[in-house]
Amino acid sequence: MCGKRGSMLLGTLVAACLSGLFATSAFAANSGNLLVDGDGESGTCTTDWSAVTTVPGWTVTQGSPSIVCYAIGSFNTPSTGSAGNAFLADGPYGDSALRQNVNVTSAATAIDGGHVTYNLSGWLGGYTVYNAQAVVTATFLDANGKPLGTPAQLAGVNASARGLESGFVAQSTTGSVPAGTRTISVLLQFTDTSASYNIGYADNLSLTLSTPVTAQSLQAPASSVPAFDHVFVVMMENTDYDEVIGDTTDAPFINSLANQGTLLDNYSGVYHPSDENYLAIAGGNTFVQGAVYYPNIKVTARNIADELEANGKTWKAYEQGMGTPCNTSNNNDSYYEPDDAPFVNFTDVMSNPTRCAAHLFDTTQLTTDLQSASTTPNFAWIAADDYYDGEASGNGTPKSLQVQNGWLQQTLQPILNSPAWTKQRSLLILTWDESASETGNHLATILVGSPGTVQAGAISNVSYNHYSSGRTVENALGIAPLTNNDQYAQPINDAFVATSTLTTPSLTSSMPSVSQGTFVHFDYATPVSKLNSENWIGIYAAGKSPGNGSSAIWQTASGAGGNATFDTSSLAPGTYSVWYCYDNGYTVLAGPVTLNVTSP
Repeated sequence: MCGKRGSMLLGTLVAACLSGLFATSAFAANSGNLLVDGDGESGTCTTDWSAVTTVPGWTVTQGSPSIVCYAIGSFNTPSTGSAGNAFLADGPYGDSALRQNVNVTSAATAIDGGHVTYNLSGWLGGYTVYNAQAVVTATFLDANGKPLGTPAQLAGVNASARGLESGFVAQSTTGSVPAGTRTISVLLQFTDTSASYNIGYADNLSLTLSTPVTAQSLQAPASSVPAFDHVFVVMMENTDYDEVIGDTTDAPFINSLANQGTLLDNYSGVYHPSDENYLAIAGGNTFVQGAVYYPNIKVTARNIADELEANGKTWKAYEQGMGTPCNTSNNNDSYYEPDDAPFVNFTDVMSNPTRCAAHLFDTTQLTTDLQSASTTPNFAWIAADDYYDGEASGNGTPKSLQVQNGWLQQTLQPILNSPAWTKQRSLLILTWDESASETGNHLATILVGSPGTVQAGAISNVSYNHYSSGRTVENALGIAPLTNNDQYAQPINDAFVATSTLTTPSLTSSMPSVSQGTFVHFDYATPVSKLNSENWIGIYAAGKSPGNGSSAIWQTASGAGGNATFDTSSLAPGTYSVWYCYDNGYTVLAGPVTLNVTSP
């Protein structure tokens, strides 16, 4: 009874379970586990190391963490407790982080009495000889978000602690909840992962208090996406974010769209190579593993077309070079690839020739359909051939951008002039399938809408990916989600709700004072104009600063926003200043933030 779900029981049963699992517990945990999906069991786990999944219950603040099935390999696990089916991992694109804010206001009276204790526990681990780690930090915040007391932390399970093997070690810590606490912010970070991918793990994460607390339940993220009559999705190929955004010489139309609508500067793909990214939007999963293409992808699961038809909505896919409807040969266009629109990969479309011919068309049909709002489908997927989508023309090179820009202007401007756009409510999502580089998957994504529907000139730093686009389409057209990946993905709310665009880089910390050996994290963000893959954060001893003495420790902070984690073991007790700098140089973006390191 003390298995993976045992932490959800109440009273003495929870205390008995925790006592057996973590011998250091010395109190009755009366709250039950306050973390939602701390074990990864609510998501759709993957057996593909290269795939990204959604992690229900958590907000991604950095990178692309995933839920991985234990069936993917062999892992050592603690002798007590249950591994279940899944665990949380850093994902395929480097360091990542997730946050969960636990509201404990219902226990305010008991907490303010000064006698409430906490237990933070979990399994932390990693892969073989790699030193990647999971670090779990619980910060106690007052009603105004100000940190109180000393954070609780689980860490230290490096390769040596795991015996140089893949697996997990049970960790726990206890202490007193500071009076005045109203929120406990729990940050799960996967750090030091650059040596490989999916090499930091966590499972069975639990936070309990020694007093009853009204626990949170698993909920899909709230949506602010309004209803639309028409949604157009365009997915180009193989282009890095920083290759296209800002290049007004080679891609003036694309950048003008970014100015007309909302630019997502913290958006990523969910796979390398291509087709799994198409499937993520259309089907809520990557489904296949590796470089598999039409006709070898045969997905039997429901897809967005099925949901549209079930709700009386119309849909079409328009592909450059298709020629006659539902044609899958490239007789008309040597660059035509049928799977540049994902519906050829779903068996319930391709096994029905009549259905296929009624929905899959050449892009020339789009001109006819746009003549009236009634003939414009509720959902349209629009695909260039492999030359004009950027792949065969150079993968993000200046020539490739010129080709993509010209095709997009020729194809999208008629949509922006159409009755469906000017007389009804229409939404355009322009994105790319994957980045040109294999090491990351940072993509430009732009949302533009009929007048008054989408924020104009806005830039969002929120972490989104292709599952977010799928969730946004579903919300916009009023159809049901397909999998846990799209159901629990963060909808692209920033495009529709007035938010202030970040104009100044920022660096903050909720851990101003820590004991030596504690992992300390800093939250950073930067506007597009200062986004650079060589931005970095450094910690300086007293009397030193960027350009005036060397940093004690530093690390790259390449994203538009995220969390930088430092191990303070090498820092002598004292006061330090922390700076956020630009492009591998000493131009200060933000700081200093003061850090006090005390003796352990």
